Amino acid sequence: MDLSAGTLEIVVCAVLISLSVAGNLVLIYCTRRCIGEHLRISFVLIFNLAFDHIVNNLVVNVLKIVYASGVGLDSASCKVLMFTTIFTTSLAIWFTLYIALLYCLKLCRVVHPPVEAASTNHRKCHLVLVFALWVAGFAVCSPVLPYTERAGNLTGGNETYQQHSILNYSECKTEYRNEQLEFLYGKIFLVAIDLLPLTILLLVGFRIVHLLWEHRKATYGGIWIGDDATETEVLRACKLVLALIFLITSFWTSYFVLMHCLKHFNMYYFAPPVLTVLHSGYSAVSPYLLMFINYKIKVKVGSFCCEKEKNTVSPTAVSPSVEVSPSVEVSPYA
Repeated sequence: MDLSAGTLEIVVCAVLISLSVAGNLVLIYCTRRCIGEHLRISFVLIFNLAFDHIVNNLVVNVLKIVYASGVGLDSASCKVLMFTTIFTTSLAIWFTLYIALLYCLKLCRVVHPPVEAASTNHRKCHLVLVFALWVAGFAVCSPVLPYTERAGNLTGGNETYQQHSILNYSECKTEYRNEQLEFLYGKIFLVAIDLLPLTILLLVGFRIVHLLWEHRKATYGGIWIGDDATETEVLRACKLVLALIFLITSFWTSYFVLMHCLKHFNMYYFAPPVLTVLHSGYSAVSPYLLMFINYKIKVKVGSFCCEKEKNTVSPTAVSPSVEVSPSVEVSPYA
């Protein structure tokens, strides 16, 4: 690899790791405190998405730095690189879709209030589903492990790059040793597990836009009575979800086009850092949007960032310019 290209990739990876780890650690810390106060499925989903982002950066991008610095990767490192890339990318899409569906349902209840109160006894089902997503991600991505080796360890056959990986490292290649398996799993299945949720995610985004338009129309038409704090939070969260949908679909689509439609793009020296940004850009930007998606998380983040600047006000402190007459009774409803 050219020295300037390797240096550029190291810088890009270091910046992305710093942004992602810092943002996601703050998000995990604040979300964990919110979960301790009151368990809500939105907190659980945000916590898992942030954890997935940290795993992606601390494994994939660190290995990229190792490779770009000139240190060779052994077979174990290649297996970890390929598996973690596919695993974390798919989970990020799945959890983002889960969050979008959750807030789309909340917004639907705001715009079209149900006749009966919605049941809130589904927390165990949500927790089981979150655990099932982790298990399913491991199950669908684990077949990559036995077929990934260093290029020098592959023997014969038609050597192919892992189509779903973020970079076609020359030392890490995947050989399925079966053209049918390579086509069905390597080119169809691994793309479908991302493309299908992304398609659903876009449809959910259009539904959110339609619901927001209905809410605005009702408000300005004089029909809507007004928004309470919960409705305001849902509206703000849905707008942030739209930003998340735009980010993850644009990053994934751009990467897919560059890797699979432009055959010679990865031959340019600037290809590795560009593809790295497209792969890890969502994990670096999304935590700073997720910090404002929930009011409690927003408050925790604000208190965490301004903890040293907080001034404790004594309850006995009374302004000398304010006099309270003992003959004046204060209404309990004031």
